[in-house]
Amino acid sequence: MGLKDLNPLKLVKAIFQKRKKIDEEDTSYQSDLALQPSHLVTIALAQAIIIVVYYFYVVHETFPKPPDIFPAPGLGEPGGPIFQEPESVTPFKRYPPGYDIVGPRPDGTLGPQLSQPTLQREYKFQIEIVTYVYLGFGMQYSFLRKFGFSTIAFGLLAASIASQWGFFWMQLIDRMHCDWLISKTCDVPTCSGNPNCLEALKAEVIQGTFQEIQQRQACTCYIFRMFAQNRSQITELPHHAKHALYVTGRTDFDNTMAITSPAIMEGLFATVPVQITMGILLGKVSLAQLSAVSMICVTAYGVNFWLNLYVMGAYDNLGGSCVIHLFGACFGIGCTLLATLKGSAENPDNAPRYNADVMAIIGTILNWMTFPSFNAYFAPAAAQQAVVVNTYLSLFSSCVASMIFSSMYSRQLKLDPADVQRSSLAGGVSISSVVSLFAKPQHALIIGVIGGFVCSTSHHFLRRILERKTGITDTVGVISLHAFPGLIAWIAGIIAVWGLDSRYKGPWSGIQYSSTQTKTLPYWLEMDLTFQHHVGNKDTALYQASIYMAPITICVGLGTGLLGGLVARWIKGPSVAKTFTDSMYWVVPDDFLETEKSQM
Repeated sequence: MGLKDLNPLKLVKAIFQKRKKIDEEDTSYQSDLALQPSHLVTIALAQAIIIVVYYFYVVHETFPKPPDIFPAPGLGEPGGPIFQEPESVTPFKRYPPGYDIVGPRPDGTLGPQLSQPTLQREYKFQIEIVTYVYLGFGMQYSFLRKFGFSTIAFGLLAASIASQWGFFWMQLIDRMHCDWLISKTCDVPTCSGNPNCLEALKAEVIQGTFQEIQQRQACTCYIFRMFAQNRSQITELPHHAKHALYVTGRTDFDNTMAITSPAIMEGLFATVPVQITMGILLGKVSLAQLSAVSMICVTAYGVNFWLNLYVMGAYDNLGGSCVIHLFGACFGIGCTLLATLKGSAENPDNAPRYNADVMAIIGTILNWMTFPSFNAYFAPAAAQQAVVVNTYLSLFSSCVASMIFSSMYSRQLKLDPADVQRSSLAGGVSISSVVSLFAKPQHALIIGVIGGFVCSTSHHFLRRILERKTGITDTVGVISLHAFPGLIAWIAGIIAVWGLDSRYKGPWSGIQYSSTQTKTLPYWLEMDLTFQHHVGNKDTALYQASIYMAPITICVGLGTGLLGGLVARWIKGPSVAKTFTDSMYWVVPDDFLETEKSQM
């Protein structure tokens, strides 16, 4: 029988007849089978149809609409400024939408930042992201049968320590970066100690390279020093002073750190890698060990953030595919190699129970609901809705994919709760890069399917290989949920911006490129204010989506994770027999103790 004699229809029919014969012979298998192969085919077909429909009929809303665009009055015009304002310098400090990080143009006209409509309301986003960081992770991890108290409470404590340190550390990173810029790029002839030091780097004469942008930032940092040392010049040059504050990420010229709403959000974002790391260490380390690891993790996060986003000029503000998700997983891997005692993962209490799994699924849904807010917080205002929509679409399809592949990998074609708790969130991680700015709806759905597939596959197969070959034990499965989908987002981001070149922008106007991205996007994206690498010679892909970002993050994460593991090993932790049990740390109810004794 040759290949040309094969009939696909007969082959499919034979497969299903064979399955039917098995079902008839094994009645117990039949009675326990919740999903038939045809059910999986139906679900997959439904998802494929949705993607096709989105491809042909669904697009993002065009934004802003033409009636919303009005020219601002110019210098000397009625309602316009009466004198020329200072030039704008692209700040290295990132801001959410609604902040005037640009200020008036040199001719006095107002930039779009002052009039852009925003989806964001600061406190609303804070509540949603606090829910994501504090409640969602804790409940998602609460599947262990004897570690419920510790899972939620340890997560609360670790996040509280990390957030407090993060508020301070991320502001300190901004200040150290200013010092680094001045020492690196700001020589004496350029920084002459007065606001005119930018004259040698006027926006209309530079090419907009990253090196020139950093020189202008360094000069503005030097101007900030001048105002801090001589406050009388602030009243003489108020616009220069305000602009210096925005570029440097400061709120005043005092030597203090104000806990502002953006500072709180930076601290919360720095806490997410700690919660990711906790997922790998869960049940195997003590409260003291976790507290020390949290401090080290936030510190390492700030260093990696500085290297990638400030020094390299990369853009990973839409959920942090590399600087948050991939870094948290790599730090946890390095930490568990030294902090985890051999044999602790084989403890019989390292297992779920029914009620705990239900609680974990509720936590997964909480994270699922708040993921779009986490990804969209730092998105450009005009693109914020697109990022929210793309995140939801990616989550939708990853949830469907998790159900399909969970059933396929099960011997009885049944769903695995662990897949629902992980793979259904993989879509949010898989689109947490610059790709969410450029993805069309059908692209977001496809990325979500890929993320769900990779997460489920790695959880079922690669996880066991890692435990057997390398000794890396991952209690929750965050390597499957955060490391691999984070790499998918990184790769997708590089692909999304690879084609950006000089064809996609107009000439450098001194403030921005004209007609930026109008060929490819349904909304206005100010490329020069969004990306620090935007010359158009593939630099956006090489540095912005950054081919170098993932390797740097992996090296920093693993290296600092080993350091954290070394510190944790030095601190006394639980014995192998006392891992994964609340009785080690809590006053537990009598029924808990009775159950524990009966299982000894």
